[in-house]
Amino acid sequence: MNIIVVEDHDALREVTVSALSDMGHKVRGIGSAEGLSGELQLCIPHIMVLDLNLPGEDGISVANRIRASYPEIGIIMVTARKNYDDRITGYKSGADIYLTKPTSLEELGAAIDALSRRISTWAEDSLQITLDPGELKAAERARAIHQQLINTKGKLPTMDELSDLYGCSIRTLNAEFTAEYGKAVQSYIVEYRFKRAYAALQQTSIPMKVLAGQLGYSHVNHFIAAFRKRFGCSPGSLRKASVMSIFNNKW
Repeated sequence: MNIIVVEDHDALREVTVSALSDMGHKVRGIGSAEGLSGELQLCIPHIMVLDLNLPGEDGISVANRIRASYPEIGIIMVTARKNYDDRITGYKSGADIYLTKPTSLEELGAAIDALSRRISTWAEDSLQITLDPGELKAAERARAIHQQLINTKGKLPTMDELSDLYGCSIRTLNAEFTAEYGKAVQSYIVEYRFKRAYAALQQTSIPMKVLAGQLGYSHVNHFIAAFRKRFGCSPGSLRKASVMSIFNNKW
């Protein structure tokens, strides 16, 4: 499934995107309703995982708008709003499934599997990137590169490869990307991957070797060294501290 996760909590969004990607889905993460319109210009998803308490336009309004414009999209609401009236409002606004936080990744995965059975007859061709890379405007090109890179596991494409794909010089791509995201392409994606690794080590049990491979490191020791240099501690010590914190809070 092609999935968009709309969640304003950075760590939760990154962990959710990572977990659903590990389940075999193509997943993009968006932090607000404002950023959603641009993403929909590039690719219409099969399923949207939607938080309700978003900055600016809230999830109920987003669901109403998406359901009216894209009736085929499956909508899974994941929210802390638990009372009866909120559930009814959620379903009336377009939710196919309404889950309340805290929701396990296993339950979310099962909900996606159930919903995907209903929409599995859609034509894949209608749900892919709708614009030719060479025809994108500056902001659209920067967003397309952003989504391509954050959804790439393992080795990233080189700047020369991106330049060939999008028909622009490396200098132009970096300038456009900096205007949209505040940093050049490589600087941004390195920082993004470190943040994702930090969140994953705290909140998931993904093996360190697997995580290192997903982040593009040829050997886990290279990842450990880079992580220590960036954060001043080893990834193993961070995970141990997180486990002890959970244990202490529980007991």
